[in-house]
Amino acid sequence: MLCLTALENPLFPLLSLEATRVVSGEVWRLLSANLVHFGWAHTLMNVGALLLCALAFFTEASPTKFSLLLLWCCFAVGMGIFLLNPEYVPYAGLSGALHGLIVAGLLQTRAYPFWVRAVALVLVAVKLGQENSTGYEATDIQQLIPVAVAVESHFYGAIAGVIFAGGDWLLTQLKRNS
Repeated sequence: MLCLTALENPLFPLLSLEATRVVSGEVWRLLSANLVHFGWAHTLMNVGALLLCALAFFTEASPTKFSLLLLWCCFAVGMGIFLLNPEYVPYAGLSGALHGLIVAGLLQTRAYPFWVRAVALVLVAVKLGQENSTGYEATDIQQLIPVAVAVESHFYGAIAGVIFAGGDWLLTQLKRNS
């Protein structure tokens, strides 16, 4: 992501999500939009959050499992924006997928007591509710990035995290019973 931001001028237009370009066959944008950002402040916030999330929840997860979760969350966010919010032209950033990592991490980690994870999940749900309420504006963040925050992407990512954690739990149960 840091390299992509450094090479922003030629790559951003090729990688950011625009629904009309996806319809015309540029389907890679559903994933690649999560890797490009609106400038250095946006990139550094997302890279920092990715590192914190990985350290807080996924130090004991296999690289394959973490990679699949990240890929799934990026794809789910890309599809959500493509299908439900095509007005974001262009869409870019990792914060939606990060919400998926946070939710899946809280549901799956055993590094923290249940009550800590439950409280954190409630706080994430409250945040998502506030962000998606009528009249919400991310004024503090708007000073750092030059576009409106696509708060819907946070919701799509959180749902992807729930689906991943649920699917992983189901697979574990099926393996135990066979």
